[in-house]
Amino acid sequence: MKTRILIIALFLFQSFTLLAQDMASLKVEALKSYKASVTMNFDAIFETTYPKVFDIIPQDQMKEMFGQMMDNEQFSIKLVEVEPNFSFGEIKKIEGKSFCLVDYNNVMTMKFKEPMEDPESMVDIFKSSMAADKVTYDKLTGTFRIELRATLIAVADELTKNKWKFLNKDKSNQLFSMIFNDNIKKGLGL
Repeated sequence: MKTRILIIALFLFQSFTLLAQDMASLKVEALKSYKASVTMNFDAIFETTYPKVFDIIPQDQMKEMFGQMMDNEQFSIKLVEVEPNFSFGEIKKIEGKSFCLVDYNNVMTMKFKEPMEDPESMVDIFKSSMAADKVTYDKLTGTFRIELRATLIAVADELTKNKWKFLNKDKSNQLFSMIFNDNIKKGLGL
């Protein structure tokens, strides 16, 4: 009887230790991904991105897309480094893959290249379209500051050699749905 209890206790301890190691490595990798994004370090961004994303959008196209999105004829966007205040969901094992939803603070500034007639109306548009918590407009610089909680979907599987990699969660989970099946989507509550 004592042997059985000892084996169960040892198994539980090992399970908690593995989970703690997963969470510890997840925290390190999430911070790495966040830092790569706010500095727009494309090599580091691609290093932390779930590899199947590049089956859909090749790296060179993604780099060009990011460039166009961040600075184009109409506006420029800059990501602002803030304390991300990560909150980590439960690590879930689904179909042999580990997943975790990671929420964090995301702040950006956006400046339109042409003066806006009614910038205050844009505040409500940004709040609803981006689910932003706070949007302010600085008349002096003509810049919007947009603050929101964003979500990364962390994935560790055979493809990543069980290292955590990420993809951004969007409102409709479009990219996620192109990579993972409905069973996984349902298991994560997406």
